[in-house]
Amino acid sequence: MKKQAYAVAAAADSIAAAVRRTGKVRKVTKTALMPALAVVTPPRDPGMAVGLAGSWAGDVALLGDSDRAFRTGLTSFLVAHLGYTAALARRSAPGSRAAVVPIVAASAAGAAAFARAAGPMGRPVGLYALTLGTMVAAASTVRGPGARRVFGGAALFAVSDALLGASRFVLSGRAARVASAGVMPTYAAAQYLIHTGFEESTG
Repeated sequence: MKKQAYAVAAAADSIAAAVRRTGKVRKVTKTALMPALAVVTPPRDPGMAVGLAGSWAGDVALLGDSDRAFRTGLTSFLVAHLGYTAALARRSAPGSRAAVVPIVAASAAGAAAFARAAGPMGRPVGLYALTLGTMVAAASTVRGPGARRVFGGAALFAVSDALLGASRFVLSGRAARVASAGVMPTYAAAQYLIHTGFEESTG
């Protein structure tokens, strides 16, 4: 029942985000997402707790459309990824770091591209993208039960943020709207996979 509640909240918010005319609804649905996930998988690791709290703060901040709201959301999610990275690093398995260098290299390239596209917000956007890439790299080193779910969630998080960055800084018109509509479904799935996979990996 708890999982179904999170799925309903995620679906409702994804639809509301796609419609783009339901600001009052999203104050409820988006704000409820991370608390609902905390009910599904209460974080036992402090890093995962920081990730959940930072994500919630970022969700609330990004209900606004201003540059200030975006910077606040960016900072909140950067803190979240630092928490996730610390937690995932503690579950790193020996000899599992073959993918770290290519992931970080790809993240650096993506960070540079988005930093150029973001204009005045280029530096914080670039730093955030590198931090996100580091989290994905850390996820690639987790082994055991739940490991594939954790990495899949981290990769989906990168997809979600790439869609957000593209819709805000690169695309326009219908293409931007299509990209924007994909942000919340991939984000909600990413968070679910990261948290449930991590809890499974800890036993």
